[in-house]
Amino acid sequence: MDENIKVFFRKSDKQWSHDEFPYHSHDKFEIYYFHSGDCKYVIGDRIYQLQPDDIIIMNGLTLHCANPEMTAPYERSIIEFSQEWIKPLVNGLQVSELLIPFYKLSNSLLRNVDKTILCEIEELIRALSIQMSEQLPQSKDLRLHNRLVNAKVSTLFVQLLFKIYELSQSRLAQVPLYESEKDYHVERVINWIDEYFTTDISLTNIADNLNISKYYMSRIFKEITGFTVMQYLMSCRMNRAKFLLEMNPEKSVLDVAIESGFESPSHFSRFFRQQLKMTPTEYRKRQNSARLVKSNRK
Repeated sequence: MDENIKVFFRKSDKQWSHDEFPYHSHDKFEIYYFHSGDCKYVIGDRIYQLQPDDIIIMNGLTLHCANPEMTAPYERSIIEFSQEWIKPLVNGLQVSELLIPFYKLSNSLLRNVDKTILCEIEELIRALSIQMSEQLPQSKDLRLHNRLVNAKVSTLFVQLLFKIYELSQSRLAQVPLYESEKDYHVERVINWIDEYFTTDISLTNIADNLNISKYYMSRIFKEITGFTVMQYLMSCRMNRAKFLLEMNPEKSVLDVAIESGFESPSHFSRFFRQQLKMTPTEYRKRQNSARLVKSNRK
């Protein structure tokens, strides 16, 4: 069940480093509920200054990260769930429409939600968290226990999807994608990198093409996102490399490195190992093995 859905209810941090919230992507849909703190959320080229009770629905494939300030505890609830798991459930109930928000409104923010609905959503996430962490009672049949827990989790989660779907159908407050000149310039930088990250680029290239001071660009990017421009660039390249390694098993590591924008195969392998603690070849083998295991279960 853990590989199908992960639930974090009111996870709270009082101290942290920005390294704990890296740019990342994954192949799951995500529901993110912001409870409290001082946090900007970056999804692709969108930057949101979060307010308490904001809800974000995400396609995890888009690079995203939270950038909380340590001026207040950072509290949020998060659910990540697999499309492969949820599709048969909603199709079986003949309500495949419940996934429309994650396709058509992907990476969107829901704000000014009615308090009653928020309480219902929070209670469903809390109940999911309890079910996911439930321990096996002594003398209970393991298979029966797992079936019951899976059924409870599935039922609760479909109820949550109904709430999200209903919210997506109403016209909630329009949320500005940026609120300052700094946000605007950072979005321009992200857009430019997203288009050209596979080429040989530098800070000077980016600044010149966007007609902005390199030093100002570097400073505001770090201020808004919590990461340097080059860290974001390398995140894009890593994301592309992981995709190519997994989806194109016939493609050589050399070709993956070149097509992802790395300066050389040795640089690619070294950086990859630093980030994931394994070589590109080891990563490919692990992903292929995981895919085979999933196929055999079907």
